[in-house]
Amino acid sequence: MKQKPLLLSGANGRTGRAILKTMADHMIPVRAFIRNAEQAEELKALGAGECVVGDMTDPASIAAAMKGAGKVLHIGPPMHPDELSITQHFIKAAQAEGVEHFIYYSVMHPLRREVRHHRLKLDAEEILIESGLPYTILQPSRYMQHLVPIWSKVTDEGVHAMPFDTTKKFNVVDLDDLAAACAVVAASDDHLYAMYELAGPEALSQEEMAATISDVIGRDVTARAIPLDEVAAKAKAAGANEDRVEQMRVMNKHYDEHGFRGNPNILQYLIGKPARTFRSYVKTLAEN
Repeated sequence: MKQKPLLLSGANGRTGRAILKTMADHMIPVRAFIRNAEQAEELKALGAGECVVGDMTDPASIAAAMKGAGKVLHIGPPMHPDELSITQHFIKAAQAEGVEHFIYYSVMHPLRREVRHHRLKLDAEEILIESGLPYTILQPSRYMQHLVPIWSKVTDEGVHAMPFDTTKKFNVVDLDDLAAACAVVAASDDHLYAMYELAGPEALSQEEMAATISDVIGRDVTARAIPLDEVAAKAKAAGANEDRVEQMRVMNKHYDEHGFRGNPNILQYLIGKPARTFRSYVKTLAEN
């Protein structure tokens, strides 16, 4: 009997692409949910068996994409003000289709209600738990991949700049480890009704990250806390709307005050090996 596909929302984003490649490695058939038909060929090359075009704010397109799906892995659009209603659309479509497993890609510590996208994900988790659907909730920490867009600046100027207090600690996690965990969860019913915090193996401050980068690349790198007004100005210049700019300000202020620490045990249990260290990730980045 042909295996029903897993519907992957947000398939064309950074997270979705990483997950898609790992699903292909585990022989899990994936139906990629995308906004633009022009993305289809590239995603098929990454491992999508099929692509469906839709809009996360359009329940009809979600319902159409859900037809014949056996499982769902929902990745909401980053910091979207309609995160809750979007997730509800997917949950309702999954209920109507009778899917076997709804995997929700949430965030570590959704109970940090001061930060809107944490709060909306917490509310979405509650709705999913009470939906009657077999579910798994994944709660990832901040990615090590925050380095990618700033890497040339770090290596050229010797400054690792983030909008946080340079002494606050974060359990940053490798996106490839997260993707591997997603595939493990999707491949088995052993993880139904679980809620998994997925954090990296080390609690590191920006200063400690800068010291590691220094050691790897062989030049001094210092940590700098970017003022929130500077972050907001750059976001506006890049085309971010007022809502996104404000939410970035709130989120960064919260992390600046409290950091973002978690525990790696569950991630390591899922992937069956030690989670990747920051030093290992930086070495790979420096070699490419």
